Amino acid sequence: MIGLICLGNSLHADDGFGTAVHRRLATRPWPRHVCLHDGSEGGVLDILHQCRQAVLITALSSRLGPPGQVLLLTEAEIPADPQGPLGAGPASIVAAMRRLMQKPPKTEILGAVAALQMPFSAGLTPLVAAAVETASAMLWRQWGMSQASAV
Repeated sequence: MIGLICLGNSLHADDGFGTAVHRRLATRPWPRHVCLHDGSEGGVLDILHQCRQAVLITALSSRLGPPGQVLLLTEAEIPADPQGPLGAGPASIVAAMRRLMQKPPKTEILGAVAALQMPFSAGLTPLVAAAVETASAMLWRQWGMSQASAV
């Protein structure tokens, strides 16, 4: 299974990027071997145990680029430090996966560089809101549209 796992908190400004991508992609019919999961509801490690490949969709630290830039980090680019520039969410998940799973899935992180991550500030900034469409289109082209005929 391919896991598209959307992370974030929509009540913390741009940290809601992954949640917004999930809302956008949940309206589409995905192939049976693709699992679109809202990670804000928990169960991320359970889903990862079922995957051969995973994409974590999340907001990224402003240390990684200009606000709104969409980045795809390969497995080799994901830091081992859970407190690294990706922040505690995705980096902690990857660190736990590497520590707890005998054969973790091939993992990538698709994210948008956040302009604002502030508690109790609902809504995305304009640049990150625009990045939702970019990231959604990338995921659909890779795992939805092109894979539908392969199943």
